[in-house]
Amino acid sequence: MYQKALSNTGLKTLYIDGFAGSGEVPLADHEDGLFDDDVKSVMAGSADRAFNVSPAFARYIFIDKRKACIDALKAKFEDGINAHRVRHLVGDANRHVQELCANEKWQFQRGVVLLDPFGSQVKWPTIEAIAATEALDLWYLFPAGLSIFRQIGKDGTVDPTHEQSITRIVGTEDWKTAFIKPSKQGDLFGKVAANEKVVTPESATEFMIERLKTAFRGGVLEEMIPLGKHAYPSYYLLFAWGNPSTKATALAKKLSKAAVKATDRKHGRLV
Repeated sequence: MYQKALSNTGLKTLYIDGFAGSGEVPLADHEDGLFDDDVKSVMAGSADRAFNVSPAFARYIFIDKRKACIDALKAKFEDGINAHRVRHLVGDANRHVQELCANEKWQFQRGVVLLDPFGSQVKWPTIEAIAATEALDLWYLFPAGLSIFRQIGKDGTVDPTHEQSITRIVGTEDWKTAFIKPSKQGDLFGKVAANEKVVTPESATEFMIERLKTAFRGGVLEEMIPLGKHAYPSYYLLFAWGNPSTKATALAKKLSKAAVKATDRKHGRLV
């Protein structure tokens, strides 16, 4: 939909995948622990899907810190019709994305960035760099349950390493007063604990949405897509766009709402 919408605008389009992987995503085992013979054990990854979209993006940039994954992508795409459009980068997604945002000429191009980290790898300055281009849209798999909720104890204690990690993710220490509150509950002996955790994966994501609004002049989708099979979502998929124009905002809202409708809530993934 994005490519079709921009196909007659004269703008070149760019797709950036910060955690591209090998092009395939292993599927979780079925409840019985086995796969049926006619069920594939992998599904196409984001890089594979983007590479084969029609009309194709003018350029693709696939990033992964694991050289083996980039080598697998190169082998997978080397005979493809769009192979000449691809640039592969090995290394930290934060560094590469920030450099691309600073060095590209955005006047005549627009792009989509996908950041789907395994955990707390995405740093706030990377989000700011994407927003500052005012030419890039961001899909961000925010690790609300994995890297926020799990890192805070029930009594509000946070390991110093985890504390630094959360601050790097959200870009402010305001999370401390938003996620942890003075406790009103006493224990069996009548003593009152100093603090307690009040954050949930959902409230952490709401906090992040407000943070994204401080960076993106275009806008941020209010609805968040929960992904994960646990009792609480490990991730929420968020969307933000940098271009503040009325036309760009209308298109961004249309595309993001279509993605929300495509969510397979039962299996915790996008169809």
